[in-house]
Amino acid sequence: MPANQNYYCTEAYLEGDLLELTDGSLWVVKGCVHPGAPIAVPRLVNGKKVKRLGEAFEIITRYYLFFIKYVPELGREAPVISPSWIRQTRRFLHFSDVEGITHVFRSKVKSVAMELIKLLREECGLRCGPTGSLLGGYAGRGSDVDINCVEEKQNALECLRGLRIKGFLKPLTPEEFIEELPLVSETLGWSDMSKLVVHRLTQGVFRDLRYTLRIIDCDRIRKFLGPYTHVIKNTYVVFKVVDFDYRTPSIYKVELLRPTLLSSRGTYFITHRVRFAEMPPGSLVIAKGDIMLRNDDTAIVSLDTPDSKVEAILLPSAP
Repeated sequence: MPANQNYYCTEAYLEGDLLELTDGSLWVVKGCVHPGAPIAVPRLVNGKKVKRLGEAFEIITRYYLFFIKYVPELGREAPVISPSWIRQTRRFLHFSDVEGITHVFRSKVKSVAMELIKLLREECGLRCGPTGSLLGGYAGRGSDVDINCVEEKQNALECLRGLRIKGFLKPLTPEEFIEELPLVSETLGWSDMSKLVVHRLTQGVFRDLRYTLRIIDCDRIRKFLGPYTHVIKNTYVVFKVVDFDYRTPSIYKVELLRPTLLSSRGTYFITHRVRFAEMPPGSLVIAKGDIMLRNDDTAIVSLDTPDSKVEAILLPSAP
């Protein structure tokens, strides 16, 4: 049996599922690796929404340190939630019609989400369900529509492009995005993010509400998992994106420019953060993050840790 098989993500837990713990806190499942129990981070604690990854880990290290375990497949420690602490699991695929969601204060968010899920199913063949505030039951005034989908055919992006051309989906303008900027500024500044977001198909506007889609495809990550021969933590990295990815996780082949001692290795940037999806080839990323080295001469760059910091994303010039 391959070493990673027990850690590979199945539909038992998918990114975006929510866990209600016995203390009443609400946690969101993260990633494709779950070592016998789900990896998750807090989303709602004592009625307060937790948005930033850094803030989530501050809460974990202060109140839930006993969840932290070293996960060789990730090359780092992660919060692995003990099953004895899980009161209820809310799976987004089980709420694809949105009818099972209760305590939603703004019916417009609910109805728009239901319509978008139906559109994606009928037009794109995607299995989708609500996550975030809708699945958690705390949607209110100003809530966005957060939807996660499982891609069964490799045509989701072209379908989204077609829906935008037809006018069903509209691009997110910089003015509309600026409201969210303070919540994501830990990784990207206004100038960098605004250049990306206006062209992104997995974010936009539907029926006058902002939406964010995650197209989940964990099958591709298996060959990049650890154990790793060496992990370089919190190091300065500069890399150029070679190819394109819109899925979660996004797996980019990259040219590593710094540190130069790794420039001859096959290098990939792998991220579960939707804000890094759809980066065009030629984009230059300057950041601080981790590098994991495999024994097959592959290097993995990760910016998904609370200590990661992106200084700039320089997009290629338009032709």
